[in-house]
Amino acid sequence: MSATIIKASEAQALRVNVKRLEQLDTFLQSITGEGGHPSIVIRALRYGTEIFSGAYGVKAPGASPADAGPALTLDTIIPMASVTKTVTATLLAILQEDGVIDFCDRVNRYYPEFTGGNKDAIEIWQLLCHSSGMNDDVMDRYIDDYLKKQLGHSPDDSFSYDEYMQALLDVREALGLPKAAPDEEPQAIQEAETLLKLRAPLAAEVHTVLSYCSTGYELMAWLIERLTGESIDSFAQRRLFEPLSMTDSHYSLPEEKWPRVLKRDPAYFNGDWLNSDAVLLNTRGGNGLKSTVHDLTNLCQMYLNEGSFNGQQVLSPATIRVMTTNHNVGLPDNPWFGRMLGADWGLGWVIKGTKKDDLGLLRSERTFDHGGAGGARVFADPDAGLAVALYAVDTRYDIFNPNHSRIANIIYSALR
Repeated sequence: MSATIIKASEAQALRVNVKRLEQLDTFLQSITGEGGHPSIVIRALRYGTEIFSGAYGVKAPGASPADAGPALTLDTIIPMASVTKTVTATLLAILQEDGVIDFCDRVNRYYPEFTGGNKDAIEIWQLLCHSSGMNDDVMDRYIDDYLKKQLGHSPDDSFSYDEYMQALLDVREALGLPKAAPDEEPQAIQEAETLLKLRAPLAAEVHTVLSYCSTGYELMAWLIERLTGESIDSFAQRRLFEPLSMTDSHYSLPEEKWPRVLKRDPAYFNGDWLNSDAVLLNTRGGNGLKSTVHDLTNLCQMYLNEGSFNGQQVLSPATIRVMTTNHNVGLPDNPWFGRMLGADWGLGWVIKGTKKDDLGLLRSERTFDHGGAGGARVFADPDAGLAVALYAVDTRYDIFNPNHSRIANIIYSALR
């Protein structure tokens, strides 16, 4: 598919240089396939108008190197990994505006078993900006230790995914939880895993360091369901996805949409997991979203519009401000793969601040973004009126994706 670029007659009013967007198309073609990424899909808006979109490469690898596979399309549905956190945080913000929760509520108000070791002091907002002191690696080690000492399992490198799932069903029995029906097992397994994580010690004192933690978002997704009496998908569809015309966004993806999902070579980073049915049914608040670049740019545009979209007010301007403000002022820089990056973080969003990272130096300090393992990225820049969603399939794991930076740089070069 060739790129769709805004017409020159329309670009002038938006102060967009079409020739620079043509250069973006050329660059994306150059890095597709043998250039490094088998699949790339992207959409960019300025002031709510689409200025660029394109899909490059294949939707699924062929059976042999000679078989390129079907071409990628703009409406391809993609497991967005940690970009999910932006949506889960937004759903919580809706509940805060409804008066159901307050971001300053203590977490153990809703999870009384989450206590001891200063856990009593942790508040919801600290989960959302990753300063709670919780750490995924510490919690995973706690689970492994529990499985070994309490249940006699051996969760080493040879422990398969299916064996781990069965072990967590054994945990439910050990904790005295009711036996789950087969169709309820994914949620039942998540519940058992979460309950064990609640018992794990903190890795740091509350609000002293940035410690990226997906488990905090899992707790919040589960809380949304408990407080609303709905599945997270039902609540999200009703209060967020439908108002934003996010027609292909789901936590648990309906089976009729499975043929539209992006696949990858199993040898690529997390290939087997990202290709699995389990990921399509995953409803975790930290990494369960399946969506399209079209839908995610709509989400970003709602934020840029101070909470409104197509005449509907989804959130208030006050909430948008608090979600996109740095709540980690004064916390030390955080090491990521040998680079020291600022701890600036909003509620569900990374805040640019003065970071020099893999999304270029041209975006404003007020830009908010989020990435997801496997190749996902969304960002919105209030100063430039820019909303972008892109997915470039990663062949290996690298938190610093140099092509994300190059893509952003070319987009910014097109703005006046």
